Amino acid sequence: MKNKLKDFLREDISNIKEYEVLDPEGMIKLDAMENPFDVDLKFESESILANKVNINRYPDGACKNLIKKLRVSHNLKSNFNILVGNGSDELIQILCMAFSKKDNTVLCPQPTFSMYKSIADLVGLNFQAVPLKNDFSLNINKMLNDIKQTDPALIFLAYPNNPTANLWDRNNIKKVLENTNGLVVIDEAYGAFSGESFLNDIDKYENLAVMKTFSKVGLAGLRLGYLMAEKSLIKELNKIRLPFNVNSLSQKIAEIALDNKDYLDKQSKEIIGLRERLLKQMLKVKEIEVYNSSTNFILFKIKNGSADEIFNKLLKDKILIKNMSKTESLKDYLRVTVGTEKDNNIFIQSLKNALN
Repeated sequence: MKNKLKDFLREDISNIKEYEVLDPEGMIKLDAMENPFDVDLKFESESILANKVNINRYPDGACKNLIKKLRVSHNLKSNFNILVGNGSDELIQILCMAFSKKDNTVLCPQPTFSMYKSIADLVGLNFQAVPLKNDFSLNINKMLNDIKQTDPALIFLAYPNNPTANLWDRNNIKKVLENTNGLVVIDEAYGAFSGESFLNDIDKYENLAVMKTFSKVGLAGLRLGYLMAEKSLIKELNKIRLPFNVNSLSQKIAEIALDNKDYLDKQSKEIIGLRERLLKQMLKVKEIEVYNSSTNFILFKIKNGSADEIFNKLLKDKILIKNMSKTESLKDYLRVTVGTEKDNNIFIQSLKNALN
């Protein structure tokens, strides 16, 4: 790049880290919390292309049919509405852009989903991290004190949390809702694997929004998330959303998925069963400390030695998991996605070999 061109770039852009994605070609892929099963939603791709979706036309910019089905699926009351995004990442970006007022703060527990901080930093918001306790529970006293001190415009709470895989105490989350002036976004990306949700509380707190995604239940390739909140807020957020942000094929496939919700729910239950079996196998491995999970992934720590070393040994065995060691407070931690029974068994054997 020419030096003159570089002069026009933001001064802080060199400090921004790229989102690193390792090449999964030829690997057993257990790094990204994806559904490991191929999805058959009883439709023909040709019929979608030829008869259902006119790809020569722009998508429905308002996602009217999809939102209608989502409303029914979640039994959403008329005073609430839905914002659909190109993955939850876009929704986080829209929220941060909407609240990117001078001196506004985003507050989050840490460690948590990295994009909250990345996007907040990118749009110029202050970011306040509240460290979790050693058992990864909310430090509610510290959080309430920081809320009082910083008066955050936005609070993101992943429920269950990524990467720690646990559910925080509901009463503590309610305390957050009751003691902040800002918007509290409950990110329920992994809700299908926990059986817990704050959606039934959405009409009790005017500052509550609930975010969900299709990515973890088998449709990661659609890049489709949605935010449910009070109508007037969704109206304002829609002003920031780019036109036609969700393509026609993603909208149509998501609609078909909602018509086949029992199929996806069955897969989620199967993944929960696989998770429990994998947890039992990992708990027998003495060289690691394993944390309970309410998600489709498991966090574990290498007791003696280096997580980097174990990660690289697994890579040599063509097994790709997530190395969390660069995350603050997670040195020598690794995260594995629940795979098929075959892939889980291969992972366990490779892990045992790497540790010995």
